[in-house]
Amino acid sequence: MTDQQQKNLITAALEGMKNAFTGTNKPEDMRFGAAVLTKKGNIYSSGQYYSDTYSLTLHAEQSALAHAAAHGEYDIVAIAITGNEPVGPNDSIYPCHMCKQLLWENHLRSKENTELILLNEKGKILEKLKLLDIINYPWPKG
Repeated sequence: MTDQQQKNLITAALEGMKNAFTGTNKPEDMRFGAAVLTKKGNIYSSGQYYSDTYSLTLHAEQSALAHAAAHGEYDIVAIAITGNEPVGPNDSIYPCHMCKQLLWENHLRSKENTELILLNEKGKILEKLKLLDIINYPWPKG
């Protein structure tokens, strides 16, 4: 990933957070955004899409993956993740286990060791991780 691609990926994740559907869409609502960089060099972003049932809520990571798939792109090189969840200014927001599972399944097909770039709500990089370093007990093992 080039520096410019990383910058564009971060900008897209922030845009995804801004456009997240929270149910009420009040400025103070909890928002998450994610953007994926595909092997072809394209970037697709989204925020979460809230459902009153909670179980139908789409997480930002899931939505960004679906956005890429809607364009026929499945090989994910990197994903940037951000949110305004009330945590400390230097605390990363890690993807939940369902989102890690989707990234793992994507890896099984693409063989990409996706880079996760965790951002604060201003776009500052807090951590960079590789998927294979954080997926301890995947299913299926692969």
